Amino acid sequence: MKVKNKVALVTGGARRLGRDISISLSQLGYDIVLNYNESKKSDLEYTIAEIIKNGVNVNAIRCNVSNVSEVRKMFHAVYTKYKRLDVLINNAAIFRHTDFLETTEKIFDEFVGINLKGTFFCSQEAAKIMLKGIEGNSRIINIASLGATENWTGYIPYSLSKAGIVKLSQQLAKRLAPKILVNAISPGTILIEKDENATVNFEEEKKYPMGRFARSEDITSLITFLVQTNNYITGHNFNVDGGRSL
Repeated sequence: MKVKNKVALVTGGARRLGRDISISLSQLGYDIVLNYNESKKSDLEYTIAEIIKNGVNVNAIRCNVSNVSEVRKMFHAVYTKYKRLDVLINNAAIFRHTDFLETTEKIFDEFVGINLKGTFFCSQEAAKIMLKGIEGNSRIINIASLGATENWTGYIPYSLSKAGIVKLSQQLAKRLAPKILVNAISPGTILIEKDENATVNFEEEKKYPMGRFARSEDITSLITFLVQTNNYITGHNFNVDGGRSL
């Protein structure tokens, strides 16, 4: 069943998983606020076109989520235009190999700034709008990672930032209940359709009990449940990893 007159904001929503989440939510009837920062123009235009096909409004806003001033301007624009926000998906993130002994302060700050700080302040600004509503059924969903709980020694700053997102989700769930439900999703490796997967080691698939990496629909189907069906689960971290963490 499609929703009407509801608004969802997806950070990092123009490409890869963020793109597929944005399109999926538009298929449910949500008007989409599409946050992007350094996405290619072609990626942004493609995503916008796919969203429009679903008969909803889309508003693309450029914002570096690690910059609090820019974050506040983005959410001010959202409230000015819509006077509401029903769903926030904190998806914007960076991911790359970083050797522990070669990690500089700049590299560390970049991971924490985009992945964790961005999630924190986007959630803060979203909650200010959501708590003004009278319906009391808003959702914040944070995209964490299997790296939040697994010891990926080649990705320590990334893993630390994602572990922080899991803890932040628990804290916000308790602080913002009962009007806002907050949950985290921790995917393992995801193969993105129509996208580059050059860095994926396909030998790793053998370590997944399900015999394959995740696809976007494995995550978007859970998001659909969390925003459409769930009215009680909050503060939970869902590992969507095909059993890899077992």
